[in-house]
Amino acid sequence: MPVLRLGFAVRALGRPGLRSHDPQRAAHLSIGLTHLGDMLTYLEQTAIRYYRLSGDLLPSDGTGHAQVAECQEALDMLAQRLARANTRLTLHLDASVALGNPDNALAAAGLARIEELAALLGQLDAHRAAGIPESALIVHLGGTAGEAATFTRFAARYRALSPAAQQLLAVEHDGAGCSLGQLLMLHERCGVAVVFDALHWQLNNPERIPLDIALGLALATWPRGRRAEIHLSSARSEAHIVAKRASEPARVLPPRPGQHADFVNVADLIRLLQAAQGLPPFDLMLEAKAGDLALFRLRDELHRHAPVLASLLS
Repeated sequence: MPVLRLGFAVRALGRPGLRSHDPQRAAHLSIGLTHLGDMLTYLEQTAIRYYRLSGDLLPSDGTGHAQVAECQEALDMLAQRLARANTRLTLHLDASVALGNPDNALAAAGLARIEELAALLGQLDAHRAAGIPESALIVHLGGTAGEAATFTRFAARYRALSPAAQQLLAVEHDGAGCSLGQLLMLHERCGVAVVFDALHWQLNNPERIPLDIALGLALATWPRGRRAEIHLSSARSEAHIVAKRASEPARVLPPRPGQHADFVNVADLIRLLQAAQGLPPFDLMLEAKAGDLALFRLRDELHRHAPVLASLLS
């Protein structure tokens, strides 16, 4: 299997104070791109070549396309850096982007948001070899998984997107609700790529699809030339201690079902990489609360426990 990139999402805990975007949602894209440049420097220093942006990088006030146009020079400089470093960017949209939702106004707003973020990512991919985009926009189904109308709405709205946005969009199955098997049928219906999530597959696999087959089926939904995105996290197992307050005693809260752990168990990564032998290449986004610290620890543990598999990571 070709070398895969290991990534983390948004916050860099290993460099306190480092930002990937301006925390003020109304801040102009030009300010956010300055912060993104700082983040790319950190990624280059730590040999990380896969990173999840925050959607807040581009304001959601309806001026997104105009701001992308205003920042052409800065975007071009960042695009050159990304291509030289072979660094891939991805972005997971929030629950407000719900293409399967029965609310037409909500869905229309989601379509508009996808288009402006696709325009942003398209500029950041502008210097990729052979013109093949590296970025991805990830969404969930956005409706009731048990209703056929949800899938009909999603498919119709996906087809309404521009070709550039369709190329970047992918849909992720859930730990409860929409299963991988349902999304594979949605792919057959409209062609949308499917993101495989290892923890969600463990929690919600009513079709009883084995790991290697589930992974292979999801990878096959990505267009030729496009490297798939896969999500990996471990389930939280430790309790949370709520400190004593004036009117309440201290409490111990168990983890919620499906809650992500701070770090990733190396056994989960080994199992995934073993199942992926012989399958097309992909990149692996860690959805661990410790972010880059979880990535560093996981890289070290894999080198200790499975050095042959460690050679597959970038």
